Amino acid sequence: MTRTGKRICRRRRNNSFIFSSVYFILTFLYMEAVFHIAEFGNGSVLFPVLFAVPAGFLFAFITDLFPEKTGRILRYVLSIAVMVLFGTQVVYFHSFQAFMSMSQVGMGGDVFTNFFKSILLAIWETLPTLLLLFLPLLPLTLLQKRFRPENRFTWQKSLLLIVCFVLTQTLSVLLLPLGGTAAHTAYDNFYSNWVLDLSVEKLGLLTTTAIDLKNLIFRESTLPSEKPDVPIPVPIPGQTSGTTPPAPPVSGGTTDGDAPSPESPYNIIEGLDFAALAEQQTDETARLVMQYLAALEPTKKNQYTGLFRDCNLILICAESFSPMAIHEELTPTLWKLSHSGFVFENYWTMYPSNTTNGEYSLLTGLIPDLSKPKADGSFLASSNNTMNLTAAAYFNALGVTSRAYHNHTGSYYKRNVTHPNLGFLFKGKEEIGGLSGWPESDLTMMQRTLPEYIGNDRFFAYYMTVSGHHNYKFGGLNSIADKNKDLVSHLDMSDAAKAYLACNIELDRAVGYLISELEKAGKLENTVICISPDHYPYGLTDKEYRDMLGHSFKYDALERYCSTLILWNSEMETVSVDKPCGPVDVLPTLLNLFGFRYDSRLYSGCDILSDSYGLAMISNQSFITDKLVYNSRYGTTFSLDKSWKMPEGYLDAYLQIVRNRFSIASNILNLDLYAKLPADLIAAAQKPRE
Repeated sequence: MTRTGKRICRRRRNNSFIFSSVYFILTFLYMEAVFHIAEFGNGSVLFPVLFAVPAGFLFAFITDLFPEKTGRILRYVLSIAVMVLFGTQVVYFHSFQAFMSMSQVGMGGDVFTNFFKSILLAIWETLPTLLLLFLPLLPLTLLQKRFRPENRFTWQKSLLLIVCFVLTQTLSVLLLPLGGTAAHTAYDNFYSNWVLDLSVEKLGLLTTTAIDLKNLIFRESTLPSEKPDVPIPVPIPGQTSGTTPPAPPVSGGTTDGDAPSPESPYNIIEGLDFAALAEQQTDETARLVMQYLAALEPTKKNQYTGLFRDCNLILICAESFSPMAIHEELTPTLWKLSHSGFVFENYWTMYPSNTTNGEYSLLTGLIPDLSKPKADGSFLASSNNTMNLTAAAYFNALGVTSRAYHNHTGSYYKRNVTHPNLGFLFKGKEEIGGLSGWPESDLTMMQRTLPEYIGNDRFFAYYMTVSGHHNYKFGGLNSIADKNKDLVSHLDMSDAAKAYLACNIELDRAVGYLISELEKAGKLENTVICISPDHYPYGLTDKEYRDMLGHSFKYDALERYCSTLILWNSEMETVSVDKPCGPVDVLPTLLNLFGFRYDSRLYSGCDILSDSYGLAMISNQSFITDKLVYNSRYGTTFSLDKSWKMPEGYLDAYLQIVRNRFSIASNILNLDLYAKLPADLIAAAQKPRE
């Protein structure tokens, strides 16, 4: 080789940091763009690609700290690690219509074991995107052979790469206001109100993962606003609470009519003084949260207070339940229950997927910590907390054994740990017995468990069903869909829609069995049945969902969350309720209906039947009032009343209310706030009335 050739080769070999920088920057730009287009289709990719540049410099800095051979291997290792991150999120989103938090990584083994076939199917269905994401490995191999970059550590190179990282990261952050600074913009997500799914779209997956890891390691508290227009209830211009229908008669229950309890006209625990408790707190966050709770106005008791006192309760969290599961011919029991009793015409589920969050909200009346989630989620985190304000705790205080059942593996989502901490005697499919296949039968679960409590003078039973679980396919991927296939074969709809209905036929049979057996035992008239979904049926594609609805999505696809709550007693007259509401409202509503003395300020939701204003919240902080629908993903609003003009400050007030409710719920969990309340007052409130 000539001397000139040797100098050129040496320059190439010594300039490895340039090779690494260019490779990682271009690779991350490419991956963020491919990922964004695959998952979101359109919208701005500006900030995801901007933040890819400093990430490229950072990874170049890491690889160039090591000798040549190690650096070559490290480029492959880091590249594959990032590609696996992107690929995992593609498969997860395809399966669950949401992105996976770093706090859920520990559940990977359970997910793979329980959903092996579903995961393989999702990988197959997203294979083109996955191949595109792994494509940069090809040029990496070719270019490393061509340029043979040599890693020689020098302080000058490392310093230059760090300076480039800092400058490009700073520039990206400084440019965030270009996308606006309003609620749920990239700017808002980065600085103050981080929402995982919105962050992935607006900031990119790399930046979102970094923020997520930071939140997981450094758990800073998110405090509610101290603006004068909060705490709740903020005066809402033009807002009305609607009319409250007269209370129907219920056998076995009592009603207070319009006369409130002599203790207080509000749903509070007598003697619980949050202002005094605030002064006792040594933790500053706990003090501020107590002060916030002290300023809240409790909900009022009403003509429904105590309506179901002395009744039994069967509460069901129904897997992927939705209005589309209700069919007059195929699911007649669900049809009957949804058209009688309390008919909630404006009920919205909070979650696109992740059953544990849906269960947590239904059973605790709280929003899970979605901004800084703990490992394996809020429900498991709560198992180390005092959770003495649940329906199970209230029934137990009456001497009633609260029972919980699930017809899948009891250890999945660690229900064998979380549910006993709420006060339940819990059984998974292992203890129930007689359950097999995937998904398992709701009907079989009811048949094997109802005899355990139906003979008791009083009972409370909770069920987490599984028959409605995806995949909604025939041919061995879904045992319940195959079982009921013949009953839906005549329908003029997609196979996925048929399979979804076939799955919910099993739920209908299960509820029908409960009603039949309760009637035989003379317990039906004194039993309340409540059914709420854990999330919407994310196993249906957008097209399949729209086909079942019979029209295009409303509210920029937020209509997916529009759902159904069943709250039924055989002896009551039908009561229509049009107030916007959701899962966190169910527990306060039940506590009021059953006449329990509870404090409404300690829950994220409100008694739906009270005169409080209605508000349904979605996990990404979208929300629904009686006047509008707000979609946080796009920052768009949809008026529900064409004659109504939004008053100044209306939207901002609700944005702050929703943000505060998420914040307070997060702090209730992370501070173990219920443990800071006087246990004697709680116990006294839960004692049976004389």
